[in-house]
Amino acid sequence: MKYSVQVKIKDGVLDPEMETLQRLLRRSGVKGIRQLTHTQQFVLEFDDQVDATEAERVARTVAGDVLANPEIHDWTLDVL
Repeated sequence: MKYSVQVKIKDGVLDPEMETLQRLLRRSGVKGIRQLTHTQQFVLEFDDQVDATEAERVARTVAGDVLANPEIHDWTLDVL
């Protein structure tokens, strides 16, 4: 079983890296981009002997407690 965890910065949280990149794009002549964001994807692949219920529980725990900081990140979990 595989799960994809997508982690992104919450709306309204300062993302200096993306703001710097957006300024660089403007200076380079790129116009029309209102906002620039990025998402990290993590793929968790479980051994065959782990049942689906346990795999999802572990994936949610890892996503919420390790991969994302609940103060600044939103995350989603998808089965692959």
